[in-house]
Amino acid sequence: MSYQIRSGDTLSGIASRHQTTVAALMRANPQIRNPNLIIAGHQLNLPGSSDSFQPAPSSGGGRYTVRPGDTLSAIGARFGVSYQSIAQANGISNPNRIYSGQQLVIPGRGTTPGPTPTPTPGPTPGPTPGPVSGIENRPGVRGTARQAIDFFMSKGLTRAQAAGIAGNLLHESGFNPSAVGDGGTSFGVAQWHNGRGDAMKRWTAANGYSPTSFKGQLEYLWHELNNGERNALNKLRATGNANDAGMAFCRYFERPAYIDPARGQSAERFYRESLS
Repeated sequence: MSYQIRSGDTLSGIASRHQTTVAALMRANPQIRNPNLIIAGHQLNLPGSSDSFQPAPSSGGGRYTVRPGDTLSAIGARFGVSYQSIAQANGISNPNRIYSGQQLVIPGRGTTPGPTPTPTPGPTPGPTPGPVSGIENRPGVRGTARQAIDFFMSKGLTRAQAAGIAGNLLHESGFNPSAVGDGGTSFGVAQWHNGRGDAMKRWTAANGYSPTSFKGQLEYLWHELNNGERNALNKLRATGNANDAGMAFCRYFERPAYIDPARGQSAERFYRESLS
């Protein structure tokens, strides 16, 4: 089943109308790299209903199982209620802190929300962030896991999937864009080897970045995922938690001789830290 995008449509609005999720739509349409950028006239594949929503007629509401990539604001929009009323109904003090698999009570439409919970500092509720600032484009300046996560979320990955990449970059280079390994044959934050390393240097230089800048190398990594490494991107997008994302990125993008479970564990740690 397909749907033609109309002017004014949003991915969350389409998901709500067709009883599915933004995450499911993106899995069914891998050409969408940023859930905030869809084009009128394009066709979408509709995966069908995948929301774990159980209606409760007596109260006018129901229950919902949180899926990877969900936010309270998106869930509220899907069911026509405010995220404040969902937070109140579930005793959530920080609307930025929900997790995959969590069961939420969804109040009925028209439910009057109580006082808006005062959120603790954290990411603004909503889908993925916009363009990321603060990532260094200067040669040789080391980056951070948080910067890598924000960068790949801005490209349309979920927080867990972005953390999966960050967990691998820690083990490859410690986020050091000047890192050289394997006897001088591997380079940069992802330790691109031989020909891949040469391609990274050419691409970054041709696109106005220093070959040893953190930002330039993240941009090249994303370029590679959308071109010669599409299989790795598809495997990454199919994951639903940070540990699985870290192991998928290790297996299909980095392809080391030894698949170290510590990479998934690091991804899970970075995911938790990025929520605070």
